[in-house]
Amino acid sequence: MSRSRVLFLALAIAAVAFSATLPAVSDSAAPSNELTGTVRGSDGKPLEGVAVSARADGSSVTTTVYTNQNGAYAFPKLDSGRYQMWAQAMGFDRPVAQAAVTAGSPAQQNFTLKSTPIVPRSLSSAEWMLSLPDDTSFDRRMKMVVLNNCSNCHLPANWLEKKFDEASWNTVLDYMEKIAPHGSVPENSAGDPEGHGVAGMPFPAGELDANGDPIGIHTKLMRFYRKDLITYLTTVAGPTAVKLQPKPFARPKGIETQIVVTEYDLPFNRPPGVGRLDPRTAKVASLANRDGKTIVQDAAIEPRNEYRSGSDWSWGTRDEHLERGAHDIAIGTDGNVYFGMNAMSEDPARNLIWYGAGRGFASLNVKTNEIKTYMGVSNALSHGTQVDSKGIVWGSLGTGWARLDPASGRVTEFKTLTSDTRPYDLGVDRFDNAWVSQMGLDALSVVDGRTGDVTEIRLPSPLKSADLRPEDIKIYKEVGSWDHNAAPGQLGPRRMVGDLTGDYVYSGLYWAGGIAQIDARTKKFVKIHAIPELRWAQPYKPMPDKNHQVWFSNSAADVLGMLNPNSGRIILYQLPTRGTNSRHLGVDNTTPVPTVWVPYTGAGKIARVQFRRDTSKD
Repeated sequence: MSRSRVLFLALAIAAVAFSATLPAVSDSAAPSNELTGTVRGSDGKPLEGVAVSARADGSSVTTTVYTNQNGAYAFPKLDSGRYQMWAQAMGFDRPVAQAAVTAGSPAQQNFTLKSTPIVPRSLSSAEWMLSLPDDTSFDRRMKMVVLNNCSNCHLPANWLEKKFDEASWNTVLDYMEKIAPHGSVPENSAGDPEGHGVAGMPFPAGELDANGDPIGIHTKLMRFYRKDLITYLTTVAGPTAVKLQPKPFARPKGIETQIVVTEYDLPFNRPPGVGRLDPRTAKVASLANRDGKTIVQDAAIEPRNEYRSGSDWSWGTRDEHLERGAHDIAIGTDGNVYFGMNAMSEDPARNLIWYGAGRGFASLNVKTNEIKTYMGVSNALSHGTQVDSKGIVWGSLGTGWARLDPASGRVTEFKTLTSDTRPYDLGVDRFDNAWVSQMGLDALSVVDGRTGDVTEIRLPSPLKSADLRPEDIKIYKEVGSWDHNAAPGQLGPRRMVGDLTGDYVYSGLYWAGGIAQIDARTKKFVKIHAIPELRWAQPYKPMPDKNHQVWFSNSAADVLGMLNPNSGRIILYQLPTRGTNSRHLGVDNTTPVPTVWVPYTGAGKIARVQFRRDTSKD
């Protein structure tokens, strides 16, 4: 037998053995006395907001808690066994320890953290952006240009740590131009329109992209800002780059520390289909429809090193395309978390999970494992599905909406009033109206579920900034934006949601660092909830809970946000993994205090965030 086959067999056996030893995972976030301790600095003073993590030998689950104002921490009940532990905070070292946990017996593990210089590589993308020079108007403007044109395929933290000279940055941008998504909508919803900008604004005839096709929005913006980008990138990430002054987020304090984060590793190698994570056992399976039958296959979870897992921040942010994370998730009525498909949503009244199936919809019955597909959409669904109170399913697509009646299989389509605006995500409000976010137009549009009438609501844009130049406003108006590139000043309503028991609709403003709020009753814009701390964090998917608190993920910052739309208060909860690149959320309202689930697109995990206080009071 060849050495490669022997190695492959050994790895396969190790993965099976690893997954077979997965322990049961506690549902409770309540502190216990089975594993506690304190964290202090080398000066003996207690440190608040330090992440303390524990992972049992042979387990694929990591549990993290945070120290309080006295430097104390307490884990919830854990399975008996031997645990590797570590404590972590920006500006300190990362001590590691071993602890034995025995049910009913107290164990204590204290840590002393030594102060160290902050390694820029350990910053999240939003912290990198915050740390870039902003002394001049050019610098401040170029931070917007970088975020809007160089952050979607790879997080800035992944490439800002590299150093290239001017010629090398030119080569990078050459390649970016060639791979910029192209191809006309609606066949390819991510591809930008050929030969014209948002809303049909024509580009000069004969202007071609690097592939010889009529030029699109992505290439138009890249070429417009190319010279300034080369100058700026060579300055901040070149061989003799300016010295960076790291600006990490403040450590958690007060109620921000009162959480328990349980992170579940996902398999690198998993069969195609809908992924299913059982939070009680941490086991993962894949469900796929073959010849009308659902095939269920277990997926072995391979061990990950600390770089690939993101658990050691000093290793920096990975290339998320290699980590096999989860983009969308949905919480089943069986208590499992489903992932791995596009445009996922829940229909708890019917025990269904809905998701996009190319030019159609698909549903999975979590009680019977039956998968059904409903084809007939003219083009591929985009990023959103949601069911209304009558069981009608809506989906977003490149021209607007698709509506499915599952009883008859009939599909009806509706178009946005303004064409070529990149309808992205979809949400249904409590009045059974269906909304789409329009990234290219800074707008949201809604179909009246009763009459079929379409209304378009423009957001107040462009983003106000004294550093924008007249040419920026000109290209904003004449070119617009799409998925991967945007003119400075664009707001970028990307993913969105309707509150099924409230009166509002929300959208994360990807380019502007805020959450837009729309009144579903009046179909009027209400306000933008600006998040100064997360200006560069690219807020992504909002999700209201049963108390109307709005949770939101952030693709460029390793934090989970909560917005109280009544008071405007925003609370940020630190996630213990670097490079999460979270683009969706799930909220479990069946627990007394809602539980939030966060998929990590960039780190190959799904996290459960539990709260040790009543978040409805926040």
